[in-house]
Amino acid sequence: MIRGALALARSAATQGPAQAALDAGGSAADAVIAGFFAAAGQDASVLLSPVVAIVAGGGAGARVIDGRSLQPGKGAARPRGWKTEKEIPAGAYVAVPRSLGLIAILHAARGRSGLGGLARAGVSAAEAAGATKRAALIKRVGAAGPLALGSEEAVSALLAAGGPVAGGILTAEDLESAMPEDVPARSTSLGPDVTALSVPWDAPLGRLPVADAILACDGRGLVAALVFVPTRREQGVLVPELELVLGRHAQPVRRGVPRTSPGAPLDMPAPLGIVSKAGFYAAVALLGKAGVDVAALRPLAEGWPAETAVADLREQAGAFTAMALLRDARDARFLVSTGDGATA
Repeated sequence: MIRGALALARSAATQGPAQAALDAGGSAADAVIAGFFAAAGQDASVLLSPVVAIVAGGGAGARVIDGRSLQPGKGAARPRGWKTEKEIPAGAYVAVPRSLGLIAILHAARGRSGLGGLARAGVSAAEAAGATKRAALIKRVGAAGPLALGSEEAVSALLAAGGPVAGGILTAEDLESAMPEDVPARSTSLGPDVTALSVPWDAPLGRLPVADAILACDGRGLVAALVFVPTRREQGVLVPELELVLGRHAQPVRRGVPRTSPGAPLDMPAPLGIVSKAGFYAAVALLGKAGVDVAALRPLAEGWPAETAVADLREQAGAFTAMALLRDARDARFLVSTGDGATA
């Protein structure tokens, strides 16, 4: 194990491949990518889910890669719209995924290991679940990145799930133009030498699904945090040709209701934050929340007992789980606080 290189995820099946990427000399970005692929192999809804990542430290600058799903409908005539919610078909909720583009940008900018090797755990997990088509797709993503989704087979499968035939407005043009944005993180000063980093948009209001997260730091000082939104199979839209499940994230066109513009980013929880002070970094995810109040991260950088600070952070935010990865010049460790009061 490399000193200062550590990964954290809720599931051991996700955390293990992320840590293995670090132990093999990969970067923190490689670790969260490997963990994401592993989760995608296990869960059919992960590969094309909404995703956001923050990276900082290691001379990388503080960046956010925005892989939120987009509202579909580019190049399509405006539909008449549905009269009532009851008549809206599942396909009308299918959004434009940008997850694979996020993985490609993150890997190109901050990765050190081969993408194919990082995808291997996901391929194995899908094969173990009997999902050979999903395993093949993840393998193609490892070889070709987001181009794997541009094949005729993949495009046809996605349009069959969310295009006009299914009552949706997803188009081939949507899929061709869906690249994430790599933007500066929002930086907030919390006091002398204390800075908090977060996504550069306000947390959305309303009821949102619960996100999952993967955190990692490496021996070179890079810190990466990635959040994604899985969907329960019974609540999603099946894509049997790829053995995937798509979340219901798009806004169906309703009569008499202003239309969400095609290409607009759709709301998702992004409860990530990174706080730093003089070479110390703490990456935090608050699962069950839409965002993070970065001012509440200050105790982690001010020398408070970390276990108490993480437990207080979860309780004050009302999160189901608080995950924290702490790294200083010497080493790294992680803490997890859950709703039952346990901190590990």
